Amino acid sequence: MTFRRFVATLLEVERASSRIAMVKMLAEAFRELPPEEVPLAVMLLQGRVAPEFEGLEFGVAEKEAAKALALALGRDEFEVLQAVKARGDIGAYAREALPEQGGGLTVKQVYDELRAIAEDSGKGSQLRKRERLARLLAAASPEEAAVILRTVTGRLRLGVGDATVLEALALAFLGDRGKKPLLERAYNLTSDLAYVARLVLEGEEALRRVKLEVGKPVRMMLAERLPDPERIMEKLGPHYAEHKYDGERVQVHFDGERFWVYSRRLENITHQYPDLLEALREVQREPFIVEAEAVVVDPLTGEMRPFQNVLNRKVKHLTPELLEKYPVKGFVFEILFQAGEALIDRPYSERRERLERWFRPHERLELSSKRFIETTEELVRFFDASIEAGCEGLVCKKPDGEYEAGKRGFKWVKYKRGIAGKLSDTLDLVIVGAWLGRGRRAGSYGSLLAAVYNPDEDRFETLTKVGSGFSDEDLNEVLPRRLEPYRREARHPRVWSLLAPDVWFEPALVVEVEAQEITLSPNHTCAFGVVQEGRGLALRFPRFVRYRDDKSPEEATTTREVVEMYRNQWA
Repeated sequence: MTFRRFVATLLEVERASSRIAMVKMLAEAFRELPPEEVPLAVMLLQGRVAPEFEGLEFGVAEKEAAKALALALGRDEFEVLQAVKARGDIGAYAREALPEQGGGLTVKQVYDELRAIAEDSGKGSQLRKRERLARLLAAASPEEAAVILRTVTGRLRLGVGDATVLEALALAFLGDRGKKPLLERAYNLTSDLAYVARLVLEGEEALRRVKLEVGKPVRMMLAERLPDPERIMEKLGPHYAEHKYDGERVQVHFDGERFWVYSRRLENITHQYPDLLEALREVQREPFIVEAEAVVVDPLTGEMRPFQNVLNRKVKHLTPELLEKYPVKGFVFEILFQAGEALIDRPYSERRERLERWFRPHERLELSSKRFIETTEELVRFFDASIEAGCEGLVCKKPDGEYEAGKRGFKWVKYKRGIAGKLSDTLDLVIVGAWLGRGRRAGSYGSLLAAVYNPDEDRFETLTKVGSGFSDEDLNEVLPRRLEPYRREARHPRVWSLLAPDVWFEPALVVEVEAQEITLSPNHTCAFGVVQEGRGLALRFPRFVRYRDDKSPEEATTTREVVEMYRNQWA
C-alpha cells in the first residue's frame, strides 16, 4: 500500500460517523498492507514510531518543522513561518502550499524516515532532522505532507482508541471482532500495540503465548468503588484492606542492572525518581516488577504531603534542590514478577505473602499498611486510621483475586472519605465539548461538556456540563491552551452526545470533578436507558477540582461506575 492510500484511510477514519465504521475502515486498510507494514501502520496511527514507554520523541517543534517545509518549498524561512502562524495549522498550510506531486512513498519508507528523525541526537541533530524532514516532504503529496508534519509536531489527533485498533486487527486477521480479548490480553501484558499487531499475523496461538517481560510496562489493574463499609463487606466478604496513599502510582521494573519506572499512563518517568531507585538498588539485586505509591514526605517531620507535591518532580532535569525540597517515600503494595516468575495469575494473598518475604525495608521504602478485615466495625476502624495517617482511604482486595492487567473490577474496591453534601467520591471525566462564555466569561469558555468512558462500547458518554470551580486563569489561559490542540469541527465518532456544544474536542483531557448527587437526565447519554427508559444519568452541582494529567481518557470513570454510584446513593 502506498502512503498516499494510507493517508486517505486516515482521513476517512477522521470523518467516520461511528466507531464501528472506524473499525471496518481500519480492518480493510490493515488487510491491504504487506504483513511487514502492519505494525508500522499501527504505530503511525498513534502518531509515533515507538511505544510511548520507550520515550522516543521526534524533538521537532513547529518552528523547526516550518523551516523544513520552507526548505522543501524553496521559500524564505521567515515567509513560511509567518504563513504557518497565520494559518494556525502547519498541516493545513502544507496542503495549500505544496504542489500536487509525489504519491510514490510507501508506509515503510515514511516510517523509516520518521524513525531516523526521532533517533537522531547530539551535536548538529536539529539541522540533520530539518534536512531529512525537508527531503521527505519534497517527495510527498500535499495530503501526505500534512500528516507527516502533524505527526512530527505531535498534532496528529485521529482519536483512534487502542480498543478500536485491537478490534480492527481481530477483524482483519482473525476474521472475528469477537476475538478482541485475545489481543487485549497480549496488549495488557506488554503495552505495545505494534508488537500485538506482529503477533496477530502469526495467529491465535502466538497471542496466547504472550507473557509479561521486565522492561515492558504491564497495564495497571484498576479498582471499582463502593460508598460505604456495609456494601464493601457484602460484596467482598472477609478481605484485605490497604491504605490508599495520596501520591503517584508507579510501576518499577528491574532486570538486575537497569531500572525502569512507568506512570499509570505507561510513560517512562525513570528520571523523576533517582532517590527511590537508589534505595531499591541498595536492598535488592534480583530482577523484579513491583508497584508502589510515590509520596512526597515532609523532610523535617516525615509526614505525608498531598499529591500536588509530587507534580513538582515532573520536570526534565531534577535539581538537588528539588530532590531535597520534595523527598519521596515509596509505599510498595504489589509484586508482579520475582525470582524469574510472573505472579499476576496468583491470588492476592499469595502475591502479598511473596511481597512481604521479598521486601527489604529502607528509610525511603515501606510496605503499604495492610489488615485482614472480617467485620464492618474493623473496616471502619482501619479506614479512620488511614485518614488519620494522611491517606485518602482504603483499597479493599479479595484474597483470591488475581491481578487483572488493564481491567477494572470488584476484586479491588476503593473506599474513600465522603464529603458532607457531596458524593462519597470524585469522578474523573473527559472533556468532549464546550460552550462559549458570555458576560464576564466572554472570549473564553463558559462551561465544558464532560463525559465518562464506556469500555464495552469503547465510546465516551456525556454526563454533565462543568462551569464552576475554575479560576480566571483556567478560563482565560489554561483551558484554551490545553484544549486547542484537540479542537474539532464536528463531534468525534467515539463520543455519544444528545447535546450540541459550540465547540467539539477529541476526547483527551481528563479532569477531576465533584458533585452533590447523580440524577436522571433526558439530555445526557451516560447509561442511557439502563436505569430508566429514555433517560441517562447526570451530575447535580458539578464542580471542577483539578486536572488529571496522570490519567488517559480510557482511565476515566466508567459508565458502570456511575450506575453503581447512582444506585448506592439511595441504598
